[in-house]
Amino acid sequence: MKLPPWRKASSYPIRHIAAVRLANLTKKNKIKLIHSADPWLNPYVKRVRKRLNIPSISHVPNLLTPEQVEKYDFESMSHIIAISQKSKEPLVNEGISTQKIDVITNCVDLTLFQPDSITNKTDTDLFIVGIVGRIEPFKRQKTFIEIAKEVLQKCSNVRFHIIGSSFNIPKLRDYENEVRQLVLANQLEDVVYFMGDRNDMPKAMCELDLLVTLSAGSVIAEAMACAKPVIGTSIGSTEDMILDGETGYILPQDSIEEIVDKIIHLIKDPELCFQMGIAARKHAEENFSIEKYVQNVQQVYEILLD
Repeated sequence: MKLPPWRKASSYPIRHIAAVRLANLTKKNKIKLIHSADPWLNPYVKRVRKRLNIPSISHVPNLLTPEQVEKYDFESMSHIIAISQKSKEPLVNEGISTQKIDVITNCVDLTLFQPDSITNKTDTDLFIVGIVGRIEPFKRQKTFIEIAKEVLQKCSNVRFHIIGSSFNIPKLRDYENEVRQLVLANQLEDVVYFMGDRNDMPKAMCELDLLVTLSAGSVIAEAMACAKPVIGTSIGSTEDMILDGETGYILPQDSIEEIVDKIIHLIKDPELCFQMGIAARKHAEENFSIEKYVQNVQQVYEILLD
């Protein structure tokens, strides 16, 4: 169904009609619960819940500001699913009961994302460090270049992959150009590779020896499913997904020197990197499977429908 953005002025004449159509569809199909995949849909979910008196769930896939908690009317939801403790905090801080919120981390298809071949490298083999995601300020690819520059001062057997590209929006295109210019300015074009968008992400992950994420996300689960350790900063779902010191490292934001030290440590200790990768795959199997995710969400449904 076409559901126009609720708050846009152009939607005012048609948004209530769209909400009624959604409610009618819900009633016709005897739906007993409605679950919004994104907070911007909450106004529609709220009206369907009120009209049909059925429970509603809002999914929180990212970090919210206090203004967004109010804007998207989370208080009106029967229940909320947050993907991390960090994404739960703004909701609690704005007065929403913890009893109303469950934290369920993202899942990964373990049949697609799996180790290609698990081999233990030597400390002289080429070591590939990657960052994955849209090229945009939030993903901090410029910081990744600074990290690469520092690592390369102490290690020569390392290459860096930037996987992803920017949206075709002037502001984001400008940022990608800045990232590329930073590579050129530091003469890193022979060691930092722009891999572009990949439609074979399991293979792209398997090409890495280590994932670095400066913005969290489902890439953590994908990398670990491929038996790759992950270095992340304490943002978003990182602390819910990485076992610090076992499947990777969780470091403070803006801790470039610490990230550099950990990367160098793993390059120079291939046995540790190998064992962390094995532990990462095991952790993914136990915590990030689709079956586990479905079970967790289903438990929320059953409580609301009881």
